[in-house]
Amino acid sequence: MIFNLNDKTVNVTIPKTVPKLNNDIQDYLHDHFEGEEIYEKLKNYKKEDHYVKGVETIGIWMSGGADSSLLTYVLAKKIKDENLNIDLQPLSVRRGRPNNPIYAGNVIDFIEDDLDFKMKDHIVYYPDKSDEFYREIQIFKDMDNENFKDDLFQVLYSGITCNPPSDDKSISKNKERSRDEETKRPLKTFNGIRYYMNPFFCINKRELRMIYDQLKLTDKLFPLTYSCEGTAEDTKTHTQHCEKCWWCQERFWAFGKYI
Repeated sequence: MIFNLNDKTVNVTIPKTVPKLNNDIQDYLHDHFEGEEIYEKLKNYKKEDHYVKGVETIGIWMSGGADSSLLTYVLAKKIKDENLNIDLQPLSVRRGRPNNPIYAGNVIDFIEDDLDFKMKDHIVYYPDKSDEFYREIQIFKDMDNENFKDDLFQVLYSGITCNPPSDDKSISKNKERSRDEETKRPLKTFNGIRYYMNPFFCINKRELRMIYDQLKLTDKLFPLTYSCEGTAEDTKTHTQHCEKCWWCQERFWAFGKYI
């Protein structure tokens, strides 16, 4: 599915097959190494150590935000419109903003109803709320390891976009410099075990809004999404946008509104 956005083109694709390390090699790596150690060993294997795996299920991390919600809609629409024999697996994490899975669930309900499309059951992980690092970062790495190992899906999507242009003075700088437009991030990566696709890496939220407009979702899907890192007090227990945090600033910068 192709979207033309001024001088950029976004092409959301779903591969039919992916290259995978032979199962006996994968089993050996998982039996003898842990976590990121496994992926350090992958450089030792060659093309002949791989086979072609058909794509049966694709996964997507859903935060309930505007980015991942739109990509989930686009993937579901592509599967439906092209009559692809592929399942869509949504996943969420209960993070510091505990209502994230609820917002993601509302988005899933909307997509299934709007497109007459059924996803696989929404999987939600509940890490220890007291461990911020694990809750916000490590849980995703650990579950990616486990889910790719268990072949829960063959491709995993992320809807992450890039920051606003660095020379735009109308919005403050995001602390995540790795998301700057000048930082070239691959739209897809694969290593024989994991296969990631990140079709929105090359666009910012104003450009994302253009896709919302093209699909006529700005007044239907966007209000269901939630992009805020405000405190429980500022957000009335994460039920409204705080209108103070950077993520709220970015949302207003792109859409001219919070909901």
